[in-house]
Amino acid sequence: MDNGYVKTDIAEGIATVTFHHPKSNSLPGTILRAMAQAIEDAGKDPEVRVIVLRSEGGKAFCAGASFDELLAIDDADTGREFFSGFALVINAIRKAPVFVIGRVHSKAVGGGVGLAAACDITYAHESASARLS
Repeated sequence: MDNGYVKTDIAEGIATVTFHHPKSNSLPGTILRAMAQAIEDAGKDPEVRVIVLRSEGGKAFCAGASFDELLAIDDADTGREFFSGFALVINAIRKAPVFVIGRVHSKAVGGGVGLAAACDITYAHESASARLS
């Protein structure tokens, strides 16, 4: 089963952080934590001059947080952990010591809009769209 992934490729001073989740890139906490770590690690690499944040999959750049995880919240601690997921990634982007470029190829929904907005600059394909809910 495809549980999604985060991968980083570095070439010629460009760190490309790519994320994917099979449910329209609606991201569970594990993927969000891995994204934050990948951005932090790329920012610490002395060879990296810029980070490009992109997703794979045709349906959406990012459809927000995992709805399955949202439905599973049954106490305050689980709720705090769930809602801190995108904050971790957005803070990693904002604290990165190099420019972070967002590459939006399709829909950005909810937290996906936050990811795109947090980048220093975001390029969007003509078919891209943004929606908060």
